[in-house]
Amino acid sequence: MINELLHAHRAFNKILRMLALGQQKEEMLEQLIDVTENIYTDRLTSILLLNPKTDTLHCAYAPSLPEFYNKAIEGIHIGPNVGSCGAAAYHKQKVITENINEHSNWANFKAVASKANLASCWSVPIMSSKNKLLGTFATYSGEPARPTPFELEILEMAASVCAVTLEKYEIEEELMQSATYDFLTNAYNRRAFCQKLQQEIDDYNKHDDYVALFYIDINNFKTINDQYGHAFGDLVLVETTKRLNKLSCDTGVVGRLGGDEFALLSTFENKDEFKRQHLQLQNDIGSGLTIDDVNCSASIGYTLVKRCDIDEHDIQSLLCHADSDMYKAKQRFKRQLIASC
Repeated sequence: MINELLHAHRAFNKILRMLALGQQKEEMLEQLIDVTENIYTDRLTSILLLNPKTDTLHCAYAPSLPEFYNKAIEGIHIGPNVGSCGAAAYHKQKVITENINEHSNWANFKAVASKANLASCWSVPIMSSKNKLLGTFATYSGEPARPTPFELEILEMAASVCAVTLEKYEIEEELMQSATYDFLTNAYNRRAFCQKLQQEIDDYNKHDDYVALFYIDINNFKTINDQYGHAFGDLVLVETTKRLNKLSCDTGVVGRLGGDEFALLSTFENKDEFKRQHLQLQNDIGSGLTIDDVNCSASIGYTLVKRCDIDEHDIQSLLCHADSDMYKAKQRFKRQLIASC
């Protein structure tokens, strides 16, 4: 038993070393399942991850379980009496089902478990270092079975290694998110937007005839903040981003360049398409930005370049031209404002 436990510790430590060397998450989970099933020899293992918005569990990796079984339990809601994994996630503690056919938690899953030849299930929650539920780590067998202390230790050890793995990649994703996206609007930040613009310049394989860069600046944004408060100003920025995303039709790139300045990168097959989007921008953001009965507006400039000529430009020249055109629109807005007073 001591030798088996030592072997298990070494196997899991090897996985942690792989994690430190930057192994991909999918490969890490695969290795973790392989090690666990090799130690058990006669059990099938699954990793389910929690969607905290819906309190549902979703299969991350369960290669040894039948596909029809994985589909049957996909998206199950956690609950005190939902199988072994749903209950383990709900209670945040291990749930041992020695005999699926005799356990009330499995009433709705007995048929599919029987079809998959599954008779027992031991499940433990995967918990982060901050006691946050990440999912469940479970193991099944074709015969009713009670875990030995050694088997329980293996299960909990595997869940702990899984937690470390998931938490590492979660932190990395958060860092990538903060490095790429604006925290308030979730638009690309200036650095990431410029990278997207550079990719557009470097891409010679696209067949669109025109590339347009729109530059958008909220009019009198300081006055908006002073008069209605910064929380309202944030609403204006968020709503502007939503409208830009909607207008981009999932093919454009939206960026917040800083403060109240935004950019939209779009491609078009002809000038008529460009004119239609420019008109939409003017109607939806240029003059039609009304939030909580407060009328806001934006000045919009642009630069339009033929795809065949895009490599003659650089990021700075495209941004400067669009910014200059926006400034002209801003001056026209100020003159109209003065004339109306």
